[in-house]
Formats: sequence, structure tokens, C-alpha cells
Amino acid sequence: MTKTYKISEISSLTGLSVTTLQYYEDLDLLKPQHSDSNCHEFTQQDLAWLDFIKRALATGMPLAKIQEYAKLREQGDATIIQRIGLLVEQERVLRGQIAELEAHLDFILQEKHGYYDHLQKNSER
Repeated sequence: MTKTYKISEISSLTGLSVTTLQYYEDLDLLKPQHSDSNCHEFTQQDLAWLDFIKRALATGMPLAKIQEYAKLREQGDATIIQRIGLLVEQERVLRGQIAELEAHLDFILQEKHGYYDHLQKNSER
């Protein structure tokens, strides 16, 4: 028998509020089973999927892109290439952000540190 989790348990395990989980369900990102008493029942697969959603959001992927990914995921293996395409697109975004951050870091390390080192040396004379 597959272990199931109540929405409150999933909330505790993921750190996502019940309201957020319900919002994700409204967006069709989550499709938990419902028990006879109409309670949400989540599985380990739902938990893994929520981890993906959280990580995708952390990369800056918009919810609309995650919804697109989710729809493709539901269609099965025939959509693997499209899903990879969405991930590659997000990878490009992240690499651009990394390059921008590295340029800022270089400015601080090379320009400002060098400037202040020069001022400090001159003031010691």
C-alpha cells in the first residue's frame, strides 16, 4: 500500500503553506487524490514534484512556465524534448544572471578594492 499524506503533513514536509498548496492545485500544478471524505491525499511522487516546483521557482522560473512544464509532464514521455527545452531556456536565464553577478563581483574586487588599497597605501606615507 502506498503511503499517503494529508495536506497539513505535506505543508510541514515542504515548508509550503496549506494556502499555497491549494493555490498550486487551483493552477493544476498539483492533482492530489481525494479520499472518500474528500480529504486531499498526497503521495511520495507529489512530494517529489513539489520539490521540483520549489526549485524551479528558486531559479526564477515563472509559474506560467512551470504550468507549461506540468502540462507536458502529464502527457508523458512524448514531451521529453519540449520539457528539456524549457529547462534549457531556464538554464540560459540562470547563466545570464550568473554572468551579471560575476561582473558585479569583479567590479567590487578589482575596481573598488584596488582603489581603496591605493588610497590606504598613500595615506600611510
